[in-house]
Amino acid sequence: MEKPILAIDFSGALLTLNPFDTAHEDWFSLFASLLHDKSIKEYARTPNYFEKVDKVMIRYLGDVEKDVRTYFAREIFSMIAIAKVEEKDIHNEFRAYLEKIKEKYSLALITSSPASSVNPILKKVGCSSLFDLVYKSPSTEHPNKEKLFKEFIRKEGKPAFYIGYGDSDLKTIGNMGIKTISVNWIKEGENKGDYNIAKVGELEKIL
Repeated sequence: MEKPILAIDFSGALLTLNPFDTAHEDWFSLFASLLHDKSIKEYARTPNYFEKVDKVMIRYLGDVEKDVRTYFAREIFSMIAIAKVEEKDIHNEFRAYLEKIKEKYSLALITSSPASSVNPILKKVGCSSLFDLVYKSPSTEHPNKEKLFKEFIRKEGKPAFYIGYGDSDLKTIGNMGIKTISVNWIKEGENKGDYNIAKVGELEKIL
């Protein structure tokens, strides 16, 4: 009998959000410098920031194909994020718990982080062998967690649970009929899952 799948969010559950948030700010700061336009820094704080990313790429690269612009933008972000991540960014108690339950569950990392950043980051934080399955967001595409999950389900089957910190992805995934667990040990998100917990030890009663 195959083991049930436990899907894990990358940032906000296993890793702190700080390296990704800092990389986000630094991306816009970099292009503010390259394009000699300080106002670009302010784009980082807009809700529709990815539209601003495309706008910046058009200014920087010219009117090339959109997938080329997206690839270039996300690869730059990937390099910055890898540089920002440190071993201290891992939530060690959660990592240890996941290691403990690997005999019971197939662990899946399904992340909208750029594909090229995932393996280097996992290596930097000592998690290269933690996951049985890793699904990453192609750098040529706008990050889309729902699309990734649909692809994952088609190929691997539906996860028994998804663990995330409570961002909008949690609600999206819950609407796909997957039981969700919102965790608050790094940051408390706006959305609550089928289960909402603050300590790693509470997972014992659920899983």
